[in-house]
Amino acid sequence: MSSPVALVTDSTCNLPHDLAAQHHIYMAPLYVLWGEESYRDGVDITEAELFSRLAVARELPKTSQVSPQDFADLYRRARETENAEEVVCGVISSSISGTYASAMQAREMVDFPVHVVDTRQTSWALGFAMLAAARARDAGQGAEAVAEALRETATRTHLLFIVESLDYLHKGGRIGGASRLLGTALNIKPVLELRDGVVQPVDKVRTRKRATEYILTHIGQVAGGKQMARLSIIHGGVEDEARALRDAAVARYNPGEAYISYATAVLGVHVGPGALGINVEWSA
Repeated sequence: MSSPVALVTDSTCNLPHDLAAQHHIYMAPLYVLWGEESYRDGVDITEAELFSRLAVARELPKTSQVSPQDFADLYRRARETENAEEVVCGVISSSISGTYASAMQAREMVDFPVHVVDTRQTSWALGFAMLAAARARDAGQGAEAVAEALRETATRTHLLFIVESLDYLHKGGRIGGASRLLGTALNIKPVLELRDGVVQPVDKVRTRKRATEYILTHIGQVAGGKQMARLSIIHGGVEDEARALRDAAVARYNPGEAYISYATAVLGVHVGPGALGINVEWSA
């Protein structure tokens, strides 16, 4: 079965490989650089392995964007496999990764149209937008309309999260406006969000339990009381807490779909062990 549009994204979208394959979404892995070793996100290193190693590591890893060549190769493979005419590519916010720049450079390396969208999102907030693009493609819409569905849905997704330590974001250069929380007392838990494509502070809450309740409540306020179409919980090796948050969020918001997963390995480098977050997509 052919489609006029093939879909490409990057590995920070958090979509499980089977779900991405089901929707014919092709994912370009970013890289985790650990000493002399280079690992493709979700391919050469799993999320569980990353967080297990992070917990005892003396040397912290770094991350690297998708290369233009990687994107160009994936554009060609996705187009050929899907027998498509054009490619729509949605990627992580350009303010926290050079992946968008690579995706744009790769457009000049192929001889067919590629529409690149800087979603200003990451994690499942990006993944939900890619699923919307897949629905638009499956409805027979052309590349421009699919790209617009991707772009518009990204404005209705949001990521809110807590971390055990700001050190990982700080050392990775992704701390954004949350830098003013550095040095916060150990018993204060910073609540963070991706706003306008950049990590920004939302509040400081005493105790992790209160911080978890805060993100559960605040995400509904961000959505403005609109129906939650999709919801996902991400975590950095705290699966029991993630399941409890998922169950509480489902009970409170009754989303159409609900997921739970580790943060991807590349995102894990920056949020660190113990991170806990909630991604939502609300209805238009």
